[in-house]
Amino acid sequence: MNTKTKIILVEDNVNLSENVKEILTIQGYEVSDILNKAEEACSKIEKNIPDLILLDIQLSGKKNGIDLAEELRETMNIPIVFLTSSSGKDIVQKVSHIKPDGFITKPFTAESMITSIELALQSFKKSHKTDSKIVGADVPITSEIFIREGGWLKKILTKDIEWIKAEGSYTHLYVKGKQYTLRNTVKEVVQKLPENQFTRIHKSYIVNMKKVDALSASAVKIEETEIPVGRNYYQALLKNINKLSN
Repeated sequence: MNTKTKIILVEDNVNLSENVKEILTIQGYEVSDILNKAEEACSKIEKNIPDLILLDIQLSGKKNGIDLAEELRETMNIPIVFLTSSSGKDIVQKVSHIKPDGFITKPFTAESMITSIELALQSFKKSHKTDSKIVGADVPITSEIFIREGGWLKKILTKDIEWIKAEGSYTHLYVKGKQYTLRNTVKEVVQKLPENQFTRIHKSYIVNMKKVDALSASAVKIEETEIPVGRNYYQALLKNINKLSN
């Protein structure tokens, strides 16, 4: 069964938002949310992760679209296509550090918007294409998992996993200095791991407690790598440290 491509639109012009939603819906996309403030957008997007974000650069409020894009890039990897009234070298240089997946210059036609969206989706899919995937995702596994990598089924012992990073619909495993990227959500991956061994320390990070060498209120250190600790996760982390110490 084919599912519709989910798009979140961040735009403070109500008339334009409705027009864009109508066009996208007719073309078979699902506009899962329309947001008009950058300040609240990040948390809402994290709860309802789309396949692509259409983001107006000029938003009313303390934060603009560039600020929001920077924030999104820190926690997830989703195609971002900017809506902008500006064009040319200046605007490209202004957002080059974000590495947007496309631009739609206002005013635009329905055809140009759909073309930009499709090019962004295809380019993103191609650049993040990977053979790595958890095998037997519906079967509980605790001591080891197999991932598909380069035509091989590679066994990864869960005790060797140092930490895990969630990035949208992808999950990165860090094992003995090597990164494995999986086309699975972090929720699917965590279900295969021993619950008493792995602890979430940040909305984007889960660590193997047995690999932790040092910690503070703001970071956990595994060998030479410092992994951020979210403010709301520190107390739970201390409880798990105490359990291991008993």
